Amino acid sequence: MVVIGVPALVASIFTLAFAAPAFAGLKHDFSVFYDCPVNTPGVGACIVSTTNSGEFVIGSKTVTINKTITLQGGVSETSPQLVPAVDGNTLSKTPLTVPGGLTGIGEVGGEVTATSELAGPVILELENLGTDSPAINLPLKVKLDNPALGSSCYIGSDSEKIALALTTGTTKPPAPNKPITGAKGSVEVFDHSKIIGVTGASLVDNSFSAPGVNGCGGVLAPVLDPVVNLDAGLPAAAGKNTARLNSSFVTASPRAIKAQAALPEIGRCVKVEATKVGKEKIYHGHYEAKDCIEENPLPPESVNGQYEWLPGTAANSTFTTSSAKTTLTTVGGSSVTCSHSSGSGQYTGLKTATATITLTGCQLAASKQACQSSGAAAGEIITSPLSGELGFIEDAYEGEDLHVSVGLDLKHAPTLLSAECGGEALSVGGSVIAPISSLDKMASTFTLKFTAAGGKQKPESFEEEPNDTLLSTLGSGSAEQAGLTSTGKIANGEKLEIKAAAL
Repeated sequence: MVVIGVPALVASIFTLAFAAPAFAGLKHDFSVFYDCPVNTPGVGACIVSTTNSGEFVIGSKTVTINKTITLQGGVSETSPQLVPAVDGNTLSKTPLTVPGGLTGIGEVGGEVTATSELAGPVILELENLGTDSPAINLPLKVKLDNPALGSSCYIGSDSEKIALALTTGTTKPPAPNKPITGAKGSVEVFDHSKIIGVTGASLVDNSFSAPGVNGCGGVLAPVLDPVVNLDAGLPAAAGKNTARLNSSFVTASPRAIKAQAALPEIGRCVKVEATKVGKEKIYHGHYEAKDCIEENPLPPESVNGQYEWLPGTAANSTFTTSSAKTTLTTVGGSSVTCSHSSGSGQYTGLKTATATITLTGCQLAASKQACQSSGAAAGEIITSPLSGELGFIEDAYEGEDLHVSVGLDLKHAPTLLSAECGGEALSVGGSVIAPISSLDKMASTFTLKFTAAGGKQKPESFEEEPNDTLLSTLGSGSAEQAGLTSTGKIANGEKLEIKAAAL
């Protein structure tokens, strides 16, 4: 048995046929690996396989795969065993309907489902993808569910497994089964080659045997087990069973997954101090460029980059804000305009900040009546203490170049601001997202551009997240969705970078 490391894994996948790259949002792409054991020593890659169609033929029963079955975990650099998912859901417990149930058993009424569970460690031999040899050895037991069968009715057990040896090639089964052929699928490479996927693969095996059932009916198992076996044609010798799993899978390195999970992130790309060796200056930073995007993952003593990424702020985490004209417009057409704003705040984490903003020259657009917060001067509105959080808005590709946009989401419960306008109460709740400029470079200032049309904010949500918008209430009217237009500046107390990419 060959132990497959990460280079061999990548090489194995690249022996398959290529397809055009598939692009989705970065957060969406990497979220599939949320359960990978990225912090387990020796895990060199994460892998997630999903099976959406195919069938199991076990004994006299044919069960169609019409729900998603997920197999996931880590690829070890030292062992062929799949490292289990962090929450134990290495193989999803997906119940599939057994057509016709179990006929001839009077006590069993209604639907019977079959759920595959692991009966031992999964063995990956992915160097065999595209050959007739097994690529995945999957030991299973199958739980049968129906009220009359009890809670422990299984085909097989941990000691007597259904041992699938799945291949993308051609099988060599004993009679009466005849050889069947799988499919190697097509490779998709995306997110700057950080994720490699295979679609259209078909993994097959029709050489395995299936043991009989055990534990059916609880205390009635000695009576019910033989009846279930007779109805299901179990035990079934090799050559009478078939598994076909039409699957796709994706793989990525733990380093890429962890790096992406941290983004977007506030920090500093700083030049490291050099060590002189003779007349030569030696640096030990992980980044050669001053944007700190492309990282050398080797240990510090082995790298020679002039820059290092330091998450968060240094001594000064404060900032000030300012803007010119600001307009709040509801979908019904009501507007409040303010001529200027200023404020101050502080970065409170790698993605978060707080700020309080004072808007001046505020009035109802239609009547020109002044709007002001309680106790403030005429035309002056002071916001609640706002909390802000960075998030991805949208990723777009131009050719092979990825363009990432990041926004700052500002909110406060129950209201962002309250004011009185010509005798009527104004209340604004919800939250508002503004794209932020100057990504992936050190900057003294960031620009926030709030954009809206017809009372609807652009954007209304972060990527893959639910809508997150403003609601405005004026006087006795109903709350209406509202949009904010303004261009604001954030002046940092020190140079900072919003890191949105990692290579």
